[in-house]
Amino acid sequence: MPRLFTRRTFFNTTALAGSAFAVPNLLLKGQNAAGKRLRLAQIGANGKGLSDTSYVTLEHDIVAMVDVDQKRLDEAAKKREKYHVDANQAPPRPPKLYTDFRKMFDEMANDIDGVMIATPDHTHFLAAMWAIKHGKHVCVQKPMCNTIWEVRELHKAAKEAKVITQMGNQGRTMEGQRLAKEWIEQGRIGTLKEIRLHTNRPIWPQGPIDKVQAPTPEGLDWDLWLSSTPMEPYFELPKDKQTKRASSVHPFAWRGWWAWGSGALGDMGCHIMDATFSILGQVIPTKIEVESGPISDLCAPNWTKLKYHMPASEKQPAMIVSWHDGQIDGKPNKPEKHEMIKDDTWAKATSGMQFIGTDGLVFEGDAYCKSPRIYPDEAYTQARMDLGSGKHKKTEARSPTPDNPQLEWAHCIVNGGLPSSNFDYSAALTEFVLLGNLAVRSQQAISWDKDAMKVTNVESANQFVKRPSYRPGWGV
Repeated sequence: MPRLFTRRTFFNTTALAGSAFAVPNLLLKGQNAAGKRLRLAQIGANGKGLSDTSYVTLEHDIVAMVDVDQKRLDEAAKKREKYHVDANQAPPRPPKLYTDFRKMFDEMANDIDGVMIATPDHTHFLAAMWAIKHGKHVCVQKPMCNTIWEVRELHKAAKEAKVITQMGNQGRTMEGQRLAKEWIEQGRIGTLKEIRLHTNRPIWPQGPIDKVQAPTPEGLDWDLWLSSTPMEPYFELPKDKQTKRASSVHPFAWRGWWAWGSGALGDMGCHIMDATFSILGQVIPTKIEVESGPISDLCAPNWTKLKYHMPASEKQPAMIVSWHDGQIDGKPNKPEKHEMIKDDTWAKATSGMQFIGTDGLVFEGDAYCKSPRIYPDEAYTQARMDLGSGKHKKTEARSPTPDNPQLEWAHCIVNGGLPSSNFDYSAALTEFVLLGNLAVRSQQAISWDKDAMKVTNVESANQFVKRPSYRPGWGV
């Protein structure tokens, strides 16, 4: 059985252990950087976790995989092996398999350099904090956590431990996001005055939903899946709420539940709001207005409309950033389309961002700002000509591994440098995103004091800043 730490014993034990737990292993067995292979663990092994593993497994060694579902864990290990075979590589040494990440750390802490985490949102904080307190570098899927208090605590712990951190938002590594920022800062659309963002999420059931008690699926350790959240029976969704992909909370429909996910905002906000956050100088909104569909204490709504009031930064004026998600009466809940965007282009944009300036706009019709373009067309043509001729000023540092945040993280561990979405950046981005959920759950406009970490005008909203409680045995 794994050791079960209380908040006091876990944090005090790791602090007293000094270099054995708190100092990251930056120099691995005297290897030169060019040939260094990291020893990595994947927590949350299947689904997105398997995708994350595939980004690094050819260059580094996956020595452990963890998943609370034994069937999915075994499947992930086999698929990872096939990935090597398909790449004409010899099958890798099989990783050790665990259903409890605490046991994995108990047995393998000295054999791991870094940890990737792709669990449901509610376990991000727990797994990442456990890794950090053992001195391990961490790469956490978005959102970094699903409460603002957890985000800040995790950020603080990582800085104290001096580990290399990353959040898995792909767009932050891409060329497109950097071009969009440079175009706007260099005046190609005049003065930026408004930003409109949208997504087709949720693509899983949300809104008021009843729980239908059901047998726990074979192979799933439901107690471990719940981790620090209160124990309750396993359940499915009512028949009228089920979809082909999502009939029960595991492994996909958890995103809409406040206890375990963070709704459409948590799923896509760290992608779609990322370029906005960077372009606006990483400022935090002071006020958020909200409209939404029906909401419950348990689940996020089917659609939302938010207005983030963004203060001025050194490079951009104060402005409104709007966010739309979901569907209303069966139709996509999109913001107003700028007149320069063609109707067929707009219809295809299931997610997107409009950066509206006094002389034009930058538009991207996907979630990652991978291939933005400028309107009017002649401004875009000129921008591409200037990029080709070298007249375009590249003021933003480029990623060594575009479209691969996991490999970028590993690259920085081996070679030095900071990943694009390290916690200094992604903690504030995640807070920006989660503030929208504070407004949604409050069902009224909120004013935010970032220094006090407090909603100043709606006291009841502050109950959502921090998770209500943690079950014993989870080290918090």
